[in-house]
Amino acid sequence: MTAHNKVWLVTGASGGLGLATVKELLAAGYPVAATTRDVEKLRAAVGGDYGAAQFLPLTMQVTDETDVQRGIEAVRAHFGRLDVVVNNAGYILVGAIEELSDAEIRANFDVNVFGMMNVIRAVMPVFRAQQSGYFLNIASISGSSTAPGQAIYSATKAAVILLTEAVDAEGRDFNVRATAVCPGGLRTDFLGGSARFPQAPIAAYRSVREYEQAYRQLNQNQSGDPVKAARALITLGESADPPGRIYLGADSFAAIGRKLQAVADEAQAWRALSLSTHYED
Repeated sequence: MTAHNKVWLVTGASGGLGLATVKELLAAGYPVAATTRDVEKLRAAVGGDYGAAQFLPLTMQVTDETDVQRGIEAVRAHFGRLDVVVNNAGYILVGAIEELSDAEIRANFDVNVFGMMNVIRAVMPVFRAQQSGYFLNIASISGSSTAPGQAIYSATKAAVILLTEAVDAEGRDFNVRATAVCPGGLRTDFLGGSARFPQAPIAAYRSVREYEQAYRQLNQNQSGDPVKAARALITLGESADPPGRIYLGADSFAAIGRKLQAVADEAQAWRALSLSTHYED
């Protein structure tokens, strides 16, 4: 094990990519803070004999601005600094817009978008004072390419991608960078236990029900390896000039290629109308 100086914070570390990232970081010798609902369960899941000097598991509700501020202050007090934040807390909400309630939709945005912004706002003063720092904001290929039943989840992840690009632009004045990480399917329980589905489904949405069934069947059978994805995050964390966004996984990489081509083709097909609104000075 090689010691590393950068202090990492990983939110949503109870399972999946978050847990895999924490385990890979600790094994590589990084000091790590990780948020979870149950500290003892996280310790058990992580395993190993990591002392307080290297590992700080803590509870932190990302949707509670005050609790986030408390958590960030605890991390800085414990380690003396904070260098890399993996904003991983989030979940998928599947369903057509019509069949999802206002409460269901807002809850997804609260965690996936506003929770992330709470963390960014709390951390940015720390990074600005240090004149360094890096956000790895976990988005999704669904933020660039959507499907029936993904309207709300895709909207949250599209928001993550663009807010990350803005944070990266804003932070360059004091050497703070940000990357929107857009994975494809990772072989976790993301589409199972943590996924949420409509409380009042409408049978008429056959395509949504078909996709919903496909999501359930895909759970734990996704093509992406969360451990390899975690290692990719560590590589990004050590990069001197990281990308504004990156698409992880063969499925994600292929999907963004198809999307970019489709957008270019459609834009060209409607080029004349697009350009027709220009002033003729």
